Formats: sequence, structure tokens, C-alpha cells
Amino acid sequence: MKGLVRRMSLLFFLVGSAFIFAAERYGLVPNLSLLIGFILYAVVFLLDALSLRGSEGQQRIYLKVAMAWKLSWLIGTLLFILSQRFLATQTLVSVLLQAASAALIILGAFVAFGVELSALRSESFDAQDAVSRRWRSSLSLGLIFIGLLGINFAANKKDRSYDFSYLKTSRAGDASRLIVERLGKPVRVGVFFSKQSEVLPLVREYFQSFPAGQLSFEYYDKDFNPVQSEEFRVARNGQIVVMEGEKRQRFEIGDKLEEAKRNLPTLDASFQKALLQLTSEPTIIYFTSTHGEMLWESGAPLRTMAAFEAMLRSQNFRARRLTALFQNVPPEAKVLGIVGPVTGFTSPEIDALSRFLARGGRLLIALDIDKGERAEGASDLGDEMPKFLDQIGLHYVATPVAHDERFVTNARDKSDRYFVYSNKFADHPAVSTLKTNSDRLSTMSFRTGSWDVTAHAKDWVFTPLVSAMTGSFRDANGNFEADASEARENYPLIVAGESLSKAKIVVFADATALSDTLMKNTGNQLAALDIMRWLSDRSGQQAGAVETEEDVLIRHENSRDLLVFLGSIYLIPLLVLGFGYFVNRRKGRRA
Repeated sequence: MKGLVRRMSLLFFLVGSAFIFAAERYGLVPNLSLLIGFILYAVVFLLDALSLRGSEGQQRIYLKVAMAWKLSWLIGTLLFILSQRFLATQTLVSVLLQAASAALIILGAFVAFGVELSALRSESFDAQDAVSRRWRSSLSLGLIFIGLLGINFAANKKDRSYDFSYLKTSRAGDASRLIVERLGKPVRVGVFFSKQSEVLPLVREYFQSFPAGQLSFEYYDKDFNPVQSEEFRVARNGQIVVMEGEKRQRFEIGDKLEEAKRNLPTLDASFQKALLQLTSEPTIIYFTSTHGEMLWESGAPLRTMAAFEAMLRSQNFRARRLTALFQNVPPEAKVLGIVGPVTGFTSPEIDALSRFLARGGRLLIALDIDKGERAEGASDLGDEMPKFLDQIGLHYVATPVAHDERFVTNARDKSDRYFVYSNKFADHPAVSTLKTNSDRLSTMSFRTGSWDVTAHAKDWVFTPLVSAMTGSFRDANGNFEADASEARENYPLIVAGESLSKAKIVVFADATALSDTLMKNTGNQLAALDIMRWLSDRSGQQAGAVETEEDVLIRHENSRDLLVFLGSIYLIPLLVLGFGYFVNRRKGRRA
């Protein structure tokens, strides 16, 4: 009979906890569910109190422990409800209450698991003294687990990073190797370091990764080789000079390790930049600037593309501002960029774009559904640009694309569903590097629109380069939810097109993908790099990524890494604790 009462007490407590959880987590008739839960709690404590009156010995100790863990759980639940319902703002008091609530519930759960499991398996309380003593080991495990949670919370809030990787040098990337293979003339590389330099072996290791061919590497010490120093025009050790005939390109690494540690991780990028500037003519890119477009001089991080412009310079592109589009695009322009315009384009400007494409021009267009930091009185994007795009087969849909599972966690609320990523890349030379590395690279967009592409556009062939992840939807009503009327599809985010006249066009549905904020993402960098190479007909000459060992931001994305992240933080410690529990339990039985 006593065993039946014990089981009923435990059952009522679990059912009461389920009602309270349903009320707080899912809002299922909250007031009624809370009332039922606390009534069942009251019945549980009444049963335990009646049992305690007539108990003795080991049974009495067990009942005291049982009432203690249930009381701990009850107080933790009350504190949680108090912090959620009466202290809704994130004040210090509410945070402390939530922490105390979690600690009490965790301690109660660990003691309950150890004691009640042993009690349920025991035929009588007096037959197994270990039942009444089990709470000590369970309580210890609970305290250890709370300590682990506290350490993890502190590590998350007080994030620190220490650089122990400054000896790491970037390798020769595929793009650099391809440039070297296609060199038409011999190129000399003068490497000037002191003989005792700790940096020299690292630089030598990088250059040894290039195949033998048109490159010749010459190692000198400026102080001991004055003739060669004069020939290469070197002022000090720690410099590398790339020379073809009488033309030279110089970049600095640093002779001392302390100087060189910030330059070694980007050695491949510096060497590739010097090679390109030495052996190829610069490609001129004009960017329109009279419609509030994103440029590189100044602006908010989401409305500035200084990082994009710096990347273009490193690849021997020359970015220039176009201050008027009423006449023809300058003949030296290989590519014309229109990034994030705020105001509309006029008919004469659209006519200039049409003439530019008719003579085989290359066009980069990136639109923005938010129009950025709009000046007072600025109009929406005019009718002429959408008409122009519709005529060639591209329709811009200025409705934000969202995903309720695959998104980047940022603000930790539903608005993050607009912060989408994608690794759905086409088999196309404009995204060849991303396609090859789609298992570990993705592009990122924040409040992106999307494109509808005409299947049989006149004179044009279009390819969606980057599409939204499966399950994405156009959130027409802005509620961050996929309603029945909002279809889930792989909406095109970046589209490339090629005409019969050999003109090329690439359109972005989100101009902020080229902003300084999102260009920190490696996928965005490589997308922009490959697209510009394709537009300027460099794809076959400079395919591949620029190798770098610079640290990049690690992000936890809502669904992609959630299992691994939570498993490493919570599951592994729980497995260790569970293993220790069962080992101690077996030892107790043998004793």
C-alpha cells in the first residue's frame, strides 16, 4: 500500500508539472492549466505529509528527501512564473530570478532522478539503505551541471579571443597558380630578408608551393647584396618585389616576426595583387552615383561598399564614379555598376543603359527593398528601371524573402528570419568557386527581395546563380510566418544573363550583400569576386579563391549547426555525468 501511495504521489507531481509547462510554454488555457497544476502539487504534498506521519527509519528519510526535491522544483517554478509574468523586462532582478529558478529546478530534477529511480526499483525501503543516501550523489551531479552551465554562460557573455596563429602563412591559392601558369613573360621575384630572419623560412615555404616555370625567386639580404638592392629598388629588408622587365610592384611583409605576423596570413592576396598589377591592364568599372547609390567613401555599414572596392583594387580593377548617365557610358568602361539606388532612373538614362548593352557592355545591378538611408523627399525607385528589366526578362519582387528554420541568428527574435543564407549555387562560371565549396560556404542577405525570371526572354538567356534555400517564402504581410497564401520556393536571389550580342548582366536582389557588413562573410566575398571576373571575361584566367589564414567570424545558424552546437554544450557533459552516475550506482550495489 505504501508503494502505491508513493507511485501516485510521483505521478500526480509529474502531471501537475506538465500542466504548468503547457500553460507557460504553449499558453494552453494558461490560468486553468496553472490552477490544475498547483492543485495536483497540493495533493502531492498532502499525500507525502500523511505518509511521513506514520513512517520511520529509511522510509522517513526517503520521504523527507522526496518532499525536499519537490519543494525545490515548486519554488523554482514559482520564481520562473514571477520573472516572466510580473518582471517582463530584462532587469537584473528578473535575470537573477531566472537563474535561481533554473538552478532549483535542475537540482530537483537530478535528485528526483537518482532517488525516485532507485526507490521504484526497490522492493522495500529497509532492504536497500542506498535509496535514502542516493540524494547526496545526485545533488553533487546537479551542482556540477549547474557549474558547467554557469561557465558556459560566462564564456558566452565575456568572450575573449587570443591570437596564437601568427606563424601561419597562407598557401598559394588556385587563382594565384593559374595567373602564374598563364604568364607570357618571365617574372622575377626579389625576396629581401636578413639571413637570421624568422620570417624568411615561412615566406620561402609559400613560394616553394608554386610550380617551376616563368617565376624565378631570388633571395637576398639588403645589407649584403647592395647591387641587387639597387636593381630591385629595395629600401629595407622585409620587402618583396615582383619585377617584369623594368616594371616593378613592391609589397611589405616585415623582417621581424612581430611586424610580419599581421601580413603573413594575407601573403597570397598581396602576391596575387602585385602579379595582376604588373602583368595585366587594369579593368575600368564605373559606378553610378546620382541616385543615392551605395559607394565606398562613407555611409552606414549596410550602405557602404568600401570592402568591395578594396577587393576590386586587389584584382586590378579600377572603380570610378559616373556622375552623369544621360549620354553614352564612357567607352573605357568594361563594367557599369548600379548598387542600391534610392531614386528613380529617367528615360534618357535607361536609353544609355540599352545602348551600352547593345554594344556588348557588362552591367551589375543590385537593388534594395529598403532603399537604405533615404534622404527626405527622395522618391521610390522610378518606373523606368523596372520597365527596362521587365523588357529583358527580369522582374524584381520587392517583398522580403524569409525562412522560418534556416536563417542567421542575430537579434534573437523573429526578425532574424529575414537574415537568410544560401548554398544553392548554379553550375555557372560566375559562381564556380562557391559551387565547388557549397558544403562549407554560403552567401548571406539581410531583407532581400527576389527575382521572377522569364523562361524564354527575347535575346537573353538567364541563369539563377544563387537561389533561396528550400522552404523560403515571400513574406508579403510582414508577420515573419509562412501563411497559406505565401508559397515556399527556391526564389532566385542573384541572376546572371547573357545576350546574343555578348552583353552580360548580373542582378542582385539585395544590395546589402555587397555592403561592408555582409562582405565580412567569405561566401559574399567569393560571390562578388567570381561575378566580377565573369563580367570582365576573366573567369578562365583567375578562377579560384584568394587563400588567406585570417580569422573569420564563426556564426551559429539557427538550424544548420544547432544540433552540433547544443550537442557539444549540453549532450556531451550529460553523457559524462550519466556515465559517472551509473558507475557509482554499481559500486554502491557491490558494497
